[in-house]
Amino acid sequence: MKNPSFVKYILLAGLLIAGAARAECDVSVSDNTVDYGKLSNSDISSHRGGVYALDEREVRVNAICSEPQSIAIFISDDSGLKRFRFGDSGDIVISAQQGLLDGRPVNLGKTLTHGSFTPKQERDRRKILVFNNDGLLPVRNGEVPVGQQFSFLLHIRPALKPGLQSMKDEETLLSNLIIRLESQ
Repeated sequence: MKNPSFVKYILLAGLLIAGAARAECDVSVSDNTVDYGKLSNSDISSHRGGVYALDEREVRVNAICSEPQSIAIFISDDSGLKRFRFGDSGDIVISAQQGLLDGRPVNLGKTLTHGSFTPKQERDRRKILVFNNDGLLPVRNGEVPVGQQFSFLLHIRPALKPGLQSMKDEETLLSNLIIRLESQ
């Protein structure tokens, strides 16, 4: 890889709220922009297969509704792929954990369906890997409970593929993540 101290990487997380909620709901993130700025060699660590991983960052996602209801938060980008993209050749690995529903710990589940929230996996989890267009749900005993406040912590880790070794001295890489709240 060319001297990484001259390479600039930026990751942006966008925010969009879907309006299909029974009661008024609002979603927010603790940090709208995750910016890696200009990187040095110490910011990039080589992993399996020569993939260069950047330091993990955390963003808390919070949803608040005026009435108790089932809540799902969908995370996507505009790539149309299963994985989140970082620039043209990189990926972003995202996991979610520390789910809370109305201030109490809750397991996390995933759904791909809009409007009818059915957990995709068979067992509840404290930490899950998130793919593009996944909806995150609070889960208790295999069911989606109702509540007014749902939050979780996203762990965001961009990775650069070996093909980026020939990049220019300075290049901006970014990804816009869309966070949508749906309720029923």
